[in-house]
Amino acid sequence: MITIKNNQKTMKTLFKNYVICMICAIGCISQAAAQIATIPFTSEGLMYVKVKINDHKEPLNFVFDTGASTVVLDEKVAERIGVKANYQQPTTGASGTEMYNIALSQKFQIGDIVLKDAHTVLVDLERLSKRGNFQIDGIIGANVMKEYVTQIDFDAEVLRLYKSVEDISEQSGYTALDVEIDYATIPEINLEFTLDTNQKFSGNFLFDSGANMTFLLNTPFAKEKNIENLLSKTIETKAESLTTSSNFKIGKVASAQLADFMFDEMPMDISNSTSGVMASKEYAGILGIKIISRFNCILDYANAKIYLKPNKTYEDAFEFPRSGIALSREKNMIKITNVIADTEAHEKGVRKGDQLLEIDGVAADNIGKCKELLKQKDKTVQLKLKDEKGAVKVVSILLKRLI
Repeated sequence: MITIKNNQKTMKTLFKNYVICMICAIGCISQAAAQIATIPFTSEGLMYVKVKINDHKEPLNFVFDTGASTVVLDEKVAERIGVKANYQQPTTGASGTEMYNIALSQKFQIGDIVLKDAHTVLVDLERLSKRGNFQIDGIIGANVMKEYVTQIDFDAEVLRLYKSVEDISEQSGYTALDVEIDYATIPEINLEFTLDTNQKFSGNFLFDSGANMTFLLNTPFAKEKNIENLLSKTIETKAESLTTSSNFKIGKVASAQLADFMFDEMPMDISNSTSGVMASKEYAGILGIKIISRFNCILDYANAKIYLKPNKTYEDAFEFPRSGIALSREKNMIKITNVIADTEAHEKGVRKGDQLLEIDGVAADNIGKCKELLKQKDKTVQLKLKDEKGAVKVVSILLKRLI
């Protein structure tokens, strides 16, 4: 009897453990099912993901952009894989409105998800590709975020897609913020900033991970608040949009606040565009990737909320302009595309159109590496350049803060 009882206890224990294991397994299956997809991205200023189009097997390099209200495809890539425009339509970009070719009802696969019937803007993205090491074949954003709750994990460099925010099991440390989603399905979030004069300003800013900046003030907001005249110093430089370039100024703020999150001094862009997104009166400006990437984010468009959780870069100091030099990648060369006036680089003869050959003896063969070398704090660097006539020159400049 004792043996039988022990066997019965053993059987009951085994059955109990089996039931517990089954419950745990079902729980794991439910959790896995709740998460629709995990999509890795590469972070180099912007977020780059792999996307397939229609039945084309080659994965293409897309920027994942919370400020992209529609899918964009490079027109040369479109021609190569057989995507053709159905009609033309005026489309508003950062600096103005232009006529773009539109291809209807395209199919995009990102990770394990498929987006069907995506109307797609065809445009030359070469200008944007030249700014970094990655070829940009396209841009995607709102088409994903309208369909799925999107978690952007900058620490792990992955996107996680869910059907509902309740499906995200781990939400500790996140702060929920109400947002407006009125302008072309791009969320607007409130930001307050303080100048060195202790004057405070606030407004709604487009939450735009495709903008490689801290934040930008739209022309109407900047003029109404007389911002430029309240700053002790600004520098003028150029910005590249899809098809055009425009001048803007950079100033400094003493601090900025996003909900309960406080940041110390940082550069701020000031638009002078007279048309396009940056000339709109509907919102104050654009919040860019250099602030957004300091948080792991959950974007819940259905409930008009963004959840923010500080990540490992949250407390890093913001970078300020130091060299006054803008670079672009052209074939196998790194070229100077702009030199800010009244900088040491300009005074010593660095000019737009020069080819950058070396920095401190390091070959200029990687634009990301060159940009990092030009960000060194209070470092004197030696530049070897070749001008447009083929003459080689060597100059030394001190990398000091320009504002």
